[in-house]
Amino acid sequence: MAEQGVLMTTVTFGANLTEKAMGVPLGAARAVRDEVFRATFAAVDWVEGVNQSSFKIVREMLKRVDALSKEAVDGLDAMAGSMARVVRGSGEAAGEMVSKTAASLTGTKEPSAKQIAVA
Repeated sequence: MAEQGVLMTTVTFGANLTEKAMGVPLGAARAVRDEVFRATFAAVDWVEGVNQSSFKIVREMLKRVDALSKEAVDGLDAMAGSMARVVRGSGEAAGEMVSKTAASLTGTKEPSAKQIAVA
């Protein structure tokens, strides 16, 4: 009976040792898996951050181009208004000069601004 006790103790000890020995590679596999996925998630977070930064840069560039184009259109609008006023003023001045020239050539009295407005 004493042998069975020693034999059973040895078998039990061997089984426990085998179980612990099998746990080491599984623990290492868990540690490797945990580290791989931690690094993978960190890489995904980094790529997402880079993409967000890129989009922020593109958005800022679009805002600046929008502001510049608005200023350009406003400037063209102001220039067109100024040109229209200059052309109108030049046309009125030319009309007055033609009217005075025609009046002096024909010897008639030139119409006043009041008479022109009424006509």
